[in-house]
Amino acid sequence: MQVIYQEGESLLHRLNPLSKVVAVVPVLLFVALTTDPWLPLAFIALASAVIVGPARITPGTFWRLQAPLTISLLVFMILYPFMVRAELFDRTPVVLRLGPLVLYQGAVLAGMAAVLRVYAMFLLSLIFMLTTDISDFIRAMVQQWRFPYRLGYGILAAFHFMPLLQEEFRLIQAAHRIRGIETHSGVRVHIERLRRYAIPLLTSAIRRAERTALAMESRAFGALKQRSYFRRFCFSRADYLFILCFWLLCLLVIALFWRYGWMGPLSFTKEL
Repeated sequence: MQVIYQEGESLLHRLNPLSKVVAVVPVLLFVALTTDPWLPLAFIALASAVIVGPARITPGTFWRLQAPLTISLLVFMILYPFMVRAELFDRTPVVLRLGPLVLYQGAVLAGMAAVLRVYAMFLLSLIFMLTTDISDFIRAMVQQWRFPYRLGYGILAAFHFMPLLQEEFRLIQAAHRIRGIETHSGVRVHIERLRRYAIPLLTSAIRRAERTALAMESRAFGALKQRSYFRRFCFSRADYLFILCFWLLCLLVIALFWRYGWMGPLSFTKEL
């Protein structure tokens, strides 16, 4: 549950979770419509500055969280020009020719655009994920966006099961090692091992679900349309100021790229 979220006392950590959703989602949707590699590159720089700056995420933690996706996208960007159909880009200049393999400039730019677009969207979503506890996000949705609290708190209870089941899995592994069951290797051994793990894990999950259901039922959960809250969420002046400043920065980037002709057509206008 808390794998991505990083606890902290930064400005973004103190904001209402919904204000970060309102600020980031429109920009993320706009980046998804871009077709050139340069505008996503600018949003990558902007998102990185927000994460390391106002969010106070250390560069080491920031790199550790994004390294697997970064490496995967780099591999995809290298392979994409060779996997795409040559008929789509054969009118663009040839960058490299290795026997039957021909590398076209259009294919390289298309691969860069796809990779940088995905990377920019990922970093923009990290602004929310790194600074927002999922529990606070669900509570804010229930209170402010009228999300059904029966469904919201049910999802929250399911999220809380994850670390408990992970701890249960580690205990089962330790018990098997003590009994010398984990000494062999092989495909059939791994399949048998998964079966031995699945039965006690499933049993533990059912037991915890029954206890949680009984606890919620004993507190008359879901009996009333409204409920009281220990912590109230609302939009403060800081939330509105963050949304406004973030949107203005993004609009400034878009305006500069459009003014100097660096912004390519959006996907829906390109088809028109």
